[in-house]
Amino acid sequence: DGDKNFQLINYYNTTMASSLTFSASVGQQQKVFSVKKNASSKKRVSVQTKAASFEEACKANGCAALAAAVASEGLTAALSEGSFTVFAPNDAAMAAYSLPEGKALGDILKYHCIKGKIMSKHVTNFPLIMTLEGNKIAIDSKTFKTEGKIEVGMPPQGTQGLAGRVDGGFIGAVDIEFDNGIIHVIDGVATPKPPLIGQNGGYVAGTVPGSGEGRTGLDTKVYTK
Repeated sequence: DGDKNFQLINYYNTTMASSLTFSASVGQQQKVFSVKKNASSKKRVSVQTKAASFEEACKANGCAALAAAVASEGLTAALSEGSFTVFAPNDAAMAAYSLPEGKALGDILKYHCIKGKIMSKHVTNFPLIMTLEGNKIAIDSKTFKTEGKIEVGMPPQGTQGLAGRVDGGFIGAVDIEFDNGIIHVIDGVATPKPPLIGQNGGYVAGTVPGSGEGRTGLDTKVYTK
């Protein structure tokens, strides 16, 4: 009888232990399944933020005067068709700028706008870039290379190293995105000027074509019979 009781007790203990292990295993599996089910049942929500408009981006980065000028000249629609890179004069530059006689403000503004997006890391790959105004704007990364400055503006006029420097402003803040383009802020306003034709079709600053009055002596008077 003692042996039978011992066997029964041993069988009972073994059965209970197995039952408890099984229950714990099932409970753990149910818990894991429940967690996975809850995780998979959560909806993925993607939040899309609308990019700033050209006006908003300008105002937020010290170029409110440019934004106002673009609006007043009716260029807002032109800057909404396609993608653009804008070299945006800051408010201080716009305040200090005097519109040259015979120049239209709209043309000055379009001279700072380029079709397509050019990020700052690629700007120096384009020494001359065609603008919406119809003339090319220059990117000079060599003259002030040691100072880490890049100047944007009217290309130098002249030949044989007598042209001077780019006439415009230095790039400050870069890669400012708006809904269909990129803004690089500059601290000056660039004015497009027609090239002056000198000897052999070269450009000589400060001369009238064919006048023989070139300051550098490179412009020779053209005689016709």
